This record gives sequence, C-alpha cells and structure tokens, in this order.
Amino acid sequence: MNPEHVRALEAVEPVAQLKKGARRSLLPSPPPATGSTQQQLVAWLTVALALGADPVARVERYGRHEEARMVLICQSGNRITFERAADAFDARRLERIVVLATGAQVPHYAAADTAAVAGVIVRAADVLAADDSRGEAAEWGRTFLQESEAGIVQVSDLSTPQGRYEALSILSAPRRPADPYTPPAARSVTVADSTTGTRWIRTGDFGAHVRAEGAHMRWSMIHSRMIEVGWQHLGEQQQRQPAGQQKAKANV
Repeated sequence: MNPEHVRALEAVEPVAQLKKGARRSLLPSPPPATGSTQQQLVAWLTVALALGADPVARVERYGRHEEARMVLICQSGNRITFERAADAFDARRLERIVVLATGAQVPHYAAADTAAVAGVIVRAADVLAADDSRGEAAEWGRTFLQESEAGIVQVSDLSTPQGRYEALSILSAPRRPADPYTPPAARSVTVADSTTGTRWIRTGDFGAHVRAEGAHMRWSMIHSRMIEVGWQHLGEQQQRQPAGQQKAKANV
C-alpha cells in the first residue's frame, strides 16, 4: 500500500469514528467532496465497503450508461465486477456482489447510502475507452475473427438462393464438441462470401466467445454493443433449397 493511499485511508477512518452513532446513515463519513483525488475516492470506498484487508486500488468503467460494466480492482488483483453499472445503485445487489467477490462484511446500507456509495464508485472510475464499451466490443469482434480464421468456409454468393442455402446448411450443422483446450471461436464455423468477403457467424458461437473473454452478460447486452461498433445481427435466416424440398436455417 503506497503512502498516499495510507494517508487517504487515515483521513476517512477518524471521521467514521466521530460520526458513528451521530446519525442514522451507516456511511463511514460523508462522501469525498468535489475535486477529491482518485486516491481519496478509493480510500473512502475501501472503508465504506469494509475492504480494509484488501483495499480498492482503482475502478474501471466500460461506458457511461447503466448497462456498462464497472469493476473495482483491489490491491491483490481481486476484481469486484458489476456487469451493469446500475446494479451498484441497488442496495441488495451492491452488498451481494461485494460479499460474493470478497467475503467482506458490508454494512446493510439503505437506499440513500447505497446511492452515495455508487456515486463515489462512478466518480472514482477511469472510463476505459470513453471509447467506452465500444472499445471492449471492438476487441471481442477482433479476437473472434482472428481465432475463427481457420474455420472459414467460402461460399459462392450470399445474395443468391443457392449461396444462402449453402451458407445456412453449413451454419446449421452440429457444433464441434466443447473441450477445455480450444477457445469457442476456434471451434466455431464461419461462412464467407467469396466475392464480397461478408462473413456470417452463428450468434451462439459469438456469445460463447464473449463469455469466454470474461464478459458474463445477457445476449441482449452483447447484441447492443456489437451493433454500436458496426456489426449486424440478421436474426434467424431461412432458405429453401433451390429446386428441392430441404430448408436450412440459422441465427446469424
């Protein structure tokens, strides 16, 4: 723990002792004033969340909206992850997420105290890639395309019934069995239009890749982030076999 962090912690704790019992709030002290340093903010959070055994070192936030991921990183490297920034404003979720990640005995804060804690978390955060969540989403796309390169199958023309049927037949084939040594993207199948280079991938394969990257979130959240960085979700595509009775379909 560096000296500046120690001084910031010492500045919080005496106030907690003076104020404790003098008011109904369970906060250790009023939130740090406007203009406080990041060290002062994370020191206050360390006391407020009972994390003295492993103080908060920094906070990262992937975007400025309520669905953005927000992570408190402790000095040990342990991460307290709010998959939705909005969860930090919910008293029960705030307490549950911190306790599950650290085992700390977090006070049972009421709504007003919870809002104050969440506000300090937001203030302490480095907004990563104010390119925010877009930076993270772009990285998901880049790594998926890189790791799935070996599984690309060329098809003639996705704009024709024959090309669509061929592509969807490939995408609807059974998936390769999962194994602990091969990343989801490397097990996936991608079809590429040999003329335009347009690629179709299964949404399930991409979702598995994102979750393997550590982002445990609903498909709707993954979908919105990828749309923001220029990807398209076509949904379920169907094509009847030209001059035949078979039908192929897949979610791409």
